[in-house]
Amino acid sequence: MKPLKITLAIIVVAAISACIFFCIQSIKEPPKPKAPENQFTRKIEQEIKQLKAKPDSKFCKDFYKEVAYNINDFYRQNRFGNNKSENDQWKENLERNLYSAYTEKFINQAKTVFLGSEWYFEDLNFIQAEKNELKRSKLLVAGSPVDKDFTDIQTALNKYIEIISFVSSCQDYSYSKTDLSARFPIDDVQSKISRAARLRQNHLENEYVNNCTRLHHRLIEIPQTLFEKHVRYLDNKINNWSGLYSNFNSQSDYSNNLYKPINAEINALNNNIYNVSSFDSEYNRLLQKWSDDNTKAYKHDYK
Repeated sequence: MKPLKITLAIIVVAAISACIFFCIQSIKEPPKPKAPENQFTRKIEQEIKQLKAKPDSKFCKDFYKEVAYNINDFYRQNRFGNNKSENDQWKENLERNLYSAYTEKFINQAKTVFLGSEWYFEDLNFIQAEKNELKRSKLLVAGSPVDKDFTDIQTALNKYIEIISFVSSCQDYSYSKTDLSARFPIDDVQSKISRAARLRQNHLENEYVNNCTRLHHRLIEIPQTLFEKHVRYLDNKINNWSGLYSNFNSQSDYSNNLYKPINAEINALNNNIYNVSSFDSEYNRLLQKWSDDNTKAYKHDYK
């Protein structure tokens, strides 16, 4: 009987101990008491509300900087609490709330620009600089929705820069060689025209960039731009070789070795590549210009 009592006592003690252990484990650490508000904390909270209410159609960094300055100014004067702990706690909370409110507002403002048809360089420059600055903040949580929005903004900016650089390369394209064996690099030109067409067919490869009408217009102009480059090359070549028929022994020698090769280049102009409305007038003008030189060569007295 005595061993049974001892066994029961052990079981009871174990049960009580287990109950105490699990009860202790279930008790959560009480939250830190919130520092009491005062007129200075309420002023900052009101200003943060005002920032949230700012329109998405206009950047408001100046107001954001003003609120950030007020936080730091009140903090330096120990205005947020009755002691250092309260002052530090309020500064941390208010800075986090301000950053959260401003990043959300900035992202909406950037997307408002991206959703518009007119993309102004000063807006894009601001968005790039401000995104970089906000992303460097210690308050940004990596992988958060805000961080992902920053990535989307940068992706749109990168695609815009890529396309505007491509358009500029087409506008600045030139081929200045005029020696008789030189040939306009038509394969390179065709590649650029094809790329411009693919970009427009693929909605500029970005849902935001696709809204920029300026890029669409410039891509549409690329075939005309490159056609004009080709025409300028032929004009320069004709100018360089015109009047040189006297250097040949006969009209047939001039025709076979100079007139026909350049005439063949003019005839190689293909509107299936450029598809421009000015093709016929420019093509006929170049033919006539070079034909005039051939007429002079025919009349020239070879000796």
